Amino acid sequence: MATLYVRNVPAPLYAELTRWAEESGRSVNSEMLALLEEEAERRSRRSDWYEELLKLRGELGLSSEDADLAIAAIRAHRDGTDRDENS
Repeated sequence: MATLYVRNVPAPLYAELTRWAEESGRSVNSEMLALLEEEAERRSRRSDWYEELLKLRGELGLSSEDADLAIAAIRAHRDGTDRDENS
């Protein structure tokens, strides 16, 4: 098994990690491993989702430009920049 050393951890972050470890009844090392495993799983799910999205885009025959326009429209709607100034 590999060993990972993390240097220069900011004191406030280490204090939070210590608190989380105590709350979960783990050592700091075990807590850090649990956090890394959770993040690896989250990124794996996100990667799988993105691959499915690319596959769907190909099946629909959308170009990168079409996708960029759709993303811009979604962001504008989310950010409220596509609303009328009087609303």
